[in-house]
Amino acid sequence: MKLFYILLILSSAICAFGQKDQPAEDVHASLLTGKKRSLIAYTEKDHSFTLEVPGHQAKPSDVPGFITIDHQIVQSTLVPVDQSINVNAMTTDREKEILGKYMNYELEYYKKKLREDYSHLQTEWVTLRGRLFLVWYYDMPKNNQLVNRQIYLSTLFFGQVMDLNAPVFKAQDFDKARDILLRLATSMKTYDKQLDLTALARKLNKE
Repeated sequence: MKLFYILLILSSAICAFGQKDQPAEDVHASLLTGKKRSLIAYTEKDHSFTLEVPGHQAKPSDVPGFITIDHQIVQSTLVPVDQSINVNAMTTDREKEILGKYMNYELEYYKKKLREDYSHLQTEWVTLRGRLFLVWYYDMPKNNQLVNRQIYLSTLFFGQVMDLNAPVFKAQDFDKARDILLRLATSMKTYDKQLDLTALARKLNKE
């Protein structure tokens, strides 16, 4: 029960961007499992993306909105950005500005609104197959006996931030969690159309 509560707090924090007082409703990508491979997929009217799940051990987590990959809990969340931003005319500096603002907003919401603390925030920029990601992670309070650290990979997906995040329960599992998120991010494919996720799931099961 305590783990469920902590993950809900982490989920709530990541949905705060763009909202003045309360987080937006959760929007998560879906897990599509097949016989030989699995995908995390998201679709809307004009845009979609898929992420190739590393390994074969992927399943929905007991906590809604989360996925378990090789015993590591992972979440893929979509958060709207300012609708006045022209996502079709984006420089690298502007991307960094938006993603940095997103990270700072979420951290402020997490600390002030949810009254949860963190320490040792670290950030890095990585470019994976031409797509810019902000990698950020921090330590959880020492009195938190379940989650040791939290790690995020954030990128712009048209008018939204696509955020991959993972709670790290033991310090020695940090590299594993980071590697899973990086492999997911590296596999990201985008489409300028709406995907039929039901048909895609059937295809995966036939492969």
